Amino acid sequence: MKNLHNEIMNIIQYAIDNPYKFGDNDCNIIVLRLIDLINGTTQLSNRQYTSVKEGIAGLNAEGWNHTGEIVEAYCNQVQATTDGDIWLHPENPLIMAVVVSGRVLGVNENHDGFELQPKPTEGTYYRVRKHIDG
Repeated sequence: MKNLHNEIMNIIQYAIDNPYKFGDNDCNIIVLRLIDLINGTTQLSNRQYTSVKEGIAGLNAEGWNHTGEIVEAYCNQVQATTDGDIWLHPENPLIMAVVVSGRVLGVNENHDGFELQPKPTEGTYYRVRKHIDG
């Protein structure tokens, strides 16, 4: 049996160890991998795009306006956070981060990788729940 926390940390470690790349290692894909992990699926994070515009077009083709809608559909809002929880930017639903060790895994200033940053005080935190269709 797999340890869920270890699997969450593997996703986070992959993000830190690899360069930022749309469709492979960007903040939206990292969040979608977490949702897939909890749900035992791969459908949400199995995407191919090389720009924000392509990524949004793919979401639109599936009936989503942005990744924030997926987070809201598969997660519950929380006040107290734990590793693997998701933070959504208060104004831009495409900007998100993952809680880890009391901080968030966010995109660095050069936008070419991830780094641990202080947890934002603005925005909303969510915890992935097992999604049941219907």
